[in-house]
Amino acid sequence: MTDRDIIEMLENRNEEALRLLQEKYGPYCYAIAFNVLSDAEDAKEIVNDSFLDLWNSIPPAKPERLHAYLGTIVRHNAINLYHKRQTNKNRVMSSAIPLEEATEKTYTDENAISHLVIGAAMDRFLESLSEKNRQVFVARFYYNSSIEDIARTLDMPAGSVKSIIHRTKKALKEFLDKEGIDV
Repeated sequence: MTDRDIIEMLENRNEEALRLLQEKYGPYCYAIAFNVLSDAEDAKEIVNDSFLDLWNSIPPAKPERLHAYLGTIVRHNAINLYHKRQTNKNRVMSSAIPLEEATEKTYTDENAISHLVIGAAMDRFLESLSEKNRQVFVARFYYNSSIEDIARTLDMPAGSVKSIIHRTKKALKEFLDKEGIDV
């Protein structure tokens, strides 16, 4: 079953698409969520929530690369849960919470456009990297993999991984400066 077929099934509200997503992308999504959260149960919950978010976003969305689109949803949901947990750890809760604090953050059109511009610039930057440098960078900053895991997976010394990350971060800063993007 191709990604196009799965997207078409989602557009037609065929629930079989969810089973196919779990079969094809379940481990991929779980790895992303677990690397962010370091908790198996939370990772499973995020994957399920992300499949529901995908179900609700198609249509109108019709992603070109389903795995990247789904991975972004999972990563976003996992990071949101991580931040929520960190905030709750650091916050002393009172019995009454002001309404402004209880509402979720929403993105303004300007904020959404900014995210799209930065995302497109990041795509161009990643395409400019060698395959190995792109693998290291994505593993570290997208999947939140440890230096040791990256070194083991790519069969290279940990020091080389650290060097690639350092040089790539510097190149990214220069690239974003040239693009006029201040992050």
